[in-house]
Amino acid sequence: MKVKVIVHGHAREYFPDLSEKFEYEFAPGDRASDMLTEEGIKKELIKRAAADDEPVPFSHELCRDETLILLTPMAGG
Repeated sequence: MKVKVIVHGHAREYFPDLSEKFEYEFAPGDRASDMLTEEGIKKELIKRAAADDEPVPFSHELCRDETLILLTPMAGG
């Protein structure tokens, strides 16, 4: 199954092709935290997650065809 993933902020450098948007293939029962682990992303790099525009915890179980948005902490000066 697949979800669409959108990464906002500097964490996108850790995702496929440095892309802000990509599709992620997952197995039934996988959670947002599983995706981060599989991609080698430290949870500290992602401040919040949303699924289909609703805030979700990292324990959120991924659903086919949803859009998962990952937000990084604010940076800059």
